[in-house]
Amino acid sequence: MALPDASVISPGGPPRPIREVLAESATPTLLAFFKTSCPTCKLAWPYVQAVHTAYGGRAVRVVGVSQDDEPKSREFFASFGPATFDLALDPSPAYAASNAADVESVPLLVLLDRDGTELARFAGWQRKALEEMGALLATKAGVPPVALIAEDDPVPSWKAG
Repeated sequence: MALPDASVISPGGPPRPIREVLAESATPTLLAFFKTSCPTCKLAWPYVQAVHTAYGGRAVRVVGVSQDDEPKSREFFASFGPATFDLALDPSPAYAASNAADVESVPLLVLLDRDGTELARFAGWQRKALEEMGALLATKAGVPPVALIAEDDPVPSWKAG
C-alpha cells in the first residue's frame, strides 16, 4: 500500500507525507477519512472523538482526514463539541491520501503502526469493529480497555458509508 507515501495538508501548512505524520507519534495513528456532507460520518464522529478521549496520547494518535476544504472541515470539527484531535486535509481533485488508502466510501477508519503497517480498517459505521479497535489499542499499549460506546447507546450496530 502506498498510503505512507501519500501526502495530506496540515491546515495552514504545506503538504506532508503521511509517513511523517506517523513518525510524529510514539503510538499507532488512526486516520479517520471523512466528508463533511456524509450522514454516516456525522453518526461516527462522536465515537472517533471517544477513541481519542479514551486512548489519545497513550495508545493512539487520531487524525481526521477531510476530503473538503479547510473552512468546511473546521466547521465540521467544531459542530461536535469540538473534536480535539488533529485535522488533515485531502482536497479534491487529487484526493491523494484517499486514493492511496483505497477509500471507496466514508467514513473510513485506518489504523496504521508507526512504520505504516496497517493494523485495522473498516468503512461506514460498525459498532463492533470500533469496539474491537479499542480493545486492540488497549492491548497494544498495555492499558485497560475502555468502553467506547455505552451498552444502552441507541446507535445502530451498522450503517453503510
